[in-house]
Amino acid sequence: MRVPILKQRDYLIASIQSALSDEDLLQLRDDLVQQVGKYRSKGAIVDVTVLDVMDSFAVRTLRAIAHMIELRGAETVIVGIQPEVAFAMVQLASPSRTWRPPSTSRRGSRISTARPGRGPTGMASDAPERLVFIGSAADIVAARHEGRSLASRLGFSSSDLTVIATAISEVARNIVEYAGRGEIRLSLCQQGSSLGVCVVAYDKGPGIPDVEKALRDGYSTHKGLGLGLPGARRLMDEFEIASQIGGGTTVTMKKWAP
Repeated sequence: MRVPILKQRDYLIASIQSALSDEDLLQLRDDLVQQVGKYRSKGAIVDVTVLDVMDSFAVRTLRAIAHMIELRGAETVIVGIQPEVAFAMVQLASPSRTWRPPSTSRRGSRISTARPGRGPTGMASDAPERLVFIGSAADIVAARHEGRSLASRLGFSSSDLTVIATAISEVARNIVEYAGRGEIRLSLCQQGSSLGVCVVAYDKGPGIPDVEKALRDGYSTHKGLGLGLPGARRLMDEFEIASQIGGGTTVTMKKWAP
């Protein structure tokens, strides 16, 4: 869906009308940069009010828009970021906590983290309620919408719903970029008196050679921000990743309702 761009004297205004796929964001980038040059605009305003999730790809693309427009001698202003979205963006990009992963073997590895005080996770015992097949950027949007819808049944705050959707978007994108195809299972889960949402992202891709390195902030093999997996780990209460070279990767995450 193409974002309409309105010319107001020396400025361009791009008002996003609905959730955007990766292709839509890239089209917006190209359209804005082209029109700034065409009209010799002094600046561009991008209104993101309707976006209920801004994952690392969206942040990277908006940053690229600002940089490319600056090279044309103009400025970019992003307006309308919802408080919940801003909160999730800060959590996504915050420096990693001092979790210490265990040693890993050469052929396969498993890392598990949990917030203090939660106790055993029991991650493999929850039956899936919803299954989303992942194979394109459009499926990323579908997965996070499904996750938000499911989590809303537990009374999560709007901030937590945005956090959950952002984490789902990151692991779904990881499937598309590194494995091509996979699936995300979404379910409600219980541990003692605690209720939560469980997200399992699975693929049969090439696997991750060095899981510990993949969980470091800034590390990326696709020229991204390097926030995907480490960012998702920060956003959720429990995070486990198991990967085997040639055998695929499984990421399991949980967020507990307050």
